Amino acid sequence: MIISYKIIIPACLMVLFSCQNTAPKESNGNDKQVTAPTEILRDSTLNIKPKDDVVLLSKISIDSLANRFVENLENGKNLASFFNEDWIFVYHADNRCDGSTDGEISRLKSLAIDRNIKLNVKNDGEGWACEKTEPKNYDLIFNLRKEVKSWDRFQIPNYEQKEKNVIYIIGKGESDYLKLHYNDAHLIIKLEYRSEDPG
Repeated sequence: MIISYKIIIPACLMVLFSCQNTAPKESNGNDKQVTAPTEILRDSTLNIKPKDDVVLLSKISIDSLANRFVENLENGKNLASFFNEDWIFVYHADNRCDGSTDGEISRLKSLAIDRNIKLNVKNDGEGWACEKTEPKNYDLIFNLRKEVKSWDRFQIPNYEQKEKNVIYIIGKGESDYLKLHYNDAHLIIKLEYRSEDPG
């Protein structure tokens, strides 16, 4: 039986094109999914390295990520990989002499957490142990790594949690603490640094 080349060639081309369409597609860099390294699932002591082989970050629990965040924080390692590319920093300090100092800055890049953060704060001047002063605004330079150097603990307390996707980290007794707010992709979208004078 003689088979015509006019039949064989189109058939071969159809098979080739169908194989190409079923092959895995390469990422074009525009994917919206947030990812983290596969090693994070295998070894909790490893740092997050964005260039490693990746898995969906949302597959990893917030508790597990918070524990790794604490490890990095305590050991002075970088924290940017835990943060969303658009996040908010909130500062609050309550001092018996100076009163309450508050400030907030938004639209921060992830790398900002590992650098100095400059924000405008307002002090109310209403400390209970000193003479009251006029309220004032000023620029505060905040560096998380420097702030936690005086902490005597890095602990995630076992609070009864009523807020979704929120983790507390306490240090320096329980007067200074962080409040981490996570999004559904398990990245930090808001970090609150709070220092409450225990006096």
